[in-house]
Amino acid sequence: MDEIIRSPKVVKDLVDKYGIIISALGFYGNPIHNDPSERKKHKEHFLKVLEATYKLELPVMTGWVGKYQGSIEDNIREIEKEWPEIIKKAENYGVKIAIENCPGNIMYRPDIWEKVFELLGSKYIGLEFDPSHLICQFIDANSVANRFGDRIYHIHAKDAEIDWEKVSQLGITATRWCPHRLPGFGDFDWAKFFTILKKHGYDYAVSIEHEDPYFKDYKEGLLLAKKFLQQFFP
Repeated sequence: MDEIIRSPKVVKDLVDKYGIIISALGFYGNPIHNDPSERKKHKEHFLKVLEATYKLELPVMTGWVGKYQGSIEDNIREIEKEWPEIIKKAENYGVKIAIENCPGNIMYRPDIWEKVFELLGSKYIGLEFDPSHLICQFIDANSVANRFGDRIYHIHAKDAEIDWEKVSQLGITATRWCPHRLPGFGDFDWAKFFTILKKHGYDYAVSIEHEDPYFKDYKEGLLLAKKFLQQFFP
C-alpha cells in the first residue's frame, strides 16, 4: 500500500496499458479486534488501503467492518469507538466504503446494517452486496436488495444453493448444505436482482467471486459466470 500511495501513477499506467479497470481496493480485516495490538494494526492498514483507493481515484473501497467477540451490542459499541475516524477519512477523500455482508464480520444481517448505518450517520458507508451469504441464512436477498438499494456500492456476483435434501435429513448443524455457486447455478433470481439495481440507479462494477466447488477449473468457472451475466448488460 505504501508504494501505491507514493506512486499511484505506476498502477494507473499498468491499468491503461492492459485495458483493464480496478473497481475497488479491499481489506477484509478486523478494525474492532478484541486484541488491542491487532485492532491497531488492522485499523491502520484499513486507513492505508483507503488512502491508496483515493490516490488511484477509485470511488469505492471494499472490506469488513470487523467482528468483536461478544454480543451484537458489544460490536456496535466497538464500532462506535473505531469507525467514526475511518468514516471521516472516507468523507474527506470522497471514497465510499462498501462492507461485505459476510459472516466473517458483524455486518452479516440486515438489522445490523441498519444499526451501523444509523450509528455512523454517513452515506460513505454502505454494502458490498453478496447474495450468497443471505441465501444461506434463509433471507430473501432480493427483498433486502430492494430495501437497501441506495446503500449498495459494490457487488459480489456469487450465488448459493440450499441442499434441501441434506437439510431435511441432517438439519442446519450439518456442513456443506449451502455451497456457494457461480451466478446462474444456484437459487438466486438474477434477473429480478438486476431489475432492482436498475430501479435504484446502480451503475458500477459486478465482480464475479468464484467459490463454486463443482468447477475446479477457475478460468472455466469465470467464463461461465461471465457468459451468464452478460445477458443482463447491453
